[in-house]
Amino acid sequence: MYNIEHVKTVHLEVTSRCQASCPMCVRNLHGGLDNPWLELDEITLAQFKEWFPVEFIKQLDRLYMCGNTGDPIVAKDTLDIFKYLREVNPAMHLSMNTNGSAKDIKWWQELAVTNVRVIFGIDGLEDTHRLYRIGTDWHKIINNAWEFIRAGGEAEWHMLVFKHNEHQIDECQSIANTMGFNKFTTKHTSRFSDFEKTVLNKDGTTSHILQPSSRSQTLAKKLIDYNAQENTVINCKAVEEKSIYINAHGEVTACCWLDFRAVPPFNASLVDFRNNKFVNPNLKTSSLEQIFSSAYFKKIEEKWNATPLLQCSKQCGKIDKFKEQFND
Repeated sequence: MYNIEHVKTVHLEVTSRCQASCPMCVRNLHGGLDNPWLELDEITLAQFKEWFPVEFIKQLDRLYMCGNTGDPIVAKDTLDIFKYLREVNPAMHLSMNTNGSAKDIKWWQELAVTNVRVIFGIDGLEDTHRLYRIGTDWHKIINNAWEFIRAGGEAEWHMLVFKHNEHQIDECQSIANTMGFNKFTTKHTSRFSDFEKTVLNKDGTTSHILQPSSRSQTLAKKLIDYNAQENTVINCKAVEEKSIYINAHGEVTACCWLDFRAVPPFNASLVDFRNNKFVNPNLKTSSLEQIFSSAYFKKIEEKWNATPLLQCSKQCGKIDKFKEQFND
């Protein structure tokens, strides 16, 4: 796939912790109790410095914090890691995806001064945002975004569209423009397998029903048909972006789609991954150089010419261009 000197982008999950309970997130069971396979962890500044040599950081064009189960604003050392990166590589692009519902004003102002671009997940107005971003505070998010932008920060508003909030798109965009967001984007999820999801409370009682946007439902139906076809031609996004992914436990792989830490053992993609005898290497036991010197990345690429890993086929197979319509 690539060698260590080719890497230009790092996707970092700095923590697996989050204060929200979004119903379609793998970290919880339909918005209720935490996923029993979830392991809480986070990367400290000391670990980060140990794992990523200065020369490696200097070669990077981009590092962004997102991940599969956590939100960067929950981790203790997120701001300090960004400051360290800016010090070592002043020209690199830094960004993070967040629900925005934590930290104080000073923290957000310092983040802006550090020149970190922030993508806020704001799914509607106060009355609808809370239906999906369970556990977050819409007013706090808007205030944090406002203080961040006022301090010179570049911000994007990403709105996940459902049936309950699609009528608010224009108003949300108007607010984003007034506040000074650099970009407003709507996202239509493909995560509805049965076109609706029952949201649970922590005690197991039903909270409400989530329904996809009209566009999401139409595309999902088409995607089911496409998934029935063979997906053997792999156009790997990680190779295209020259990127690697590191989760909160220090595990390294090509992309977040090959991070199976929090998925149940009966998940088809995880079963396929294990059947092909893959184990993600870990920075707690091996250096970046050692990981790239191993056969791990080469083994992934070799599978493309035979029978690709199921997850590679799903995410970067020949239906990839069709799936881009979901923006998810």
